[in-house]
Amino acid sequence: MIKRVLELIHAGKTIPEIEEELKMEHSALVGMLEHMVKLGYLIRETPTPSCEKNDASICARCPLKKICVRINAVIYTITPKGMNLLKRN
Repeated sequence: MIKRVLELIHAGKTIPEIEEELKMEHSALVGMLEHMVKLGYLIRETPTPSCEKNDASICARCPLKKICVRINAVIYTITPKGMNLLKRN
């Protein structure tokens, strides 16, 4: 299940899309994502107002750039360890 969640995140799916595809409750998915952070597969990032000012950062390409700070979004990013798991058969 962890690998499938990583695949969906890598594909650019949102948390609601992942919940729907995996038929999971929101709280269950968030719990799994937080567990994946502890295992080192994901990094949890919380945008700050400076995100919008740093056009050289990844935030410049993010589709949530203009609203994420206002909605207090949490963004999960796959770590190199998570990418290694994705590459395994």
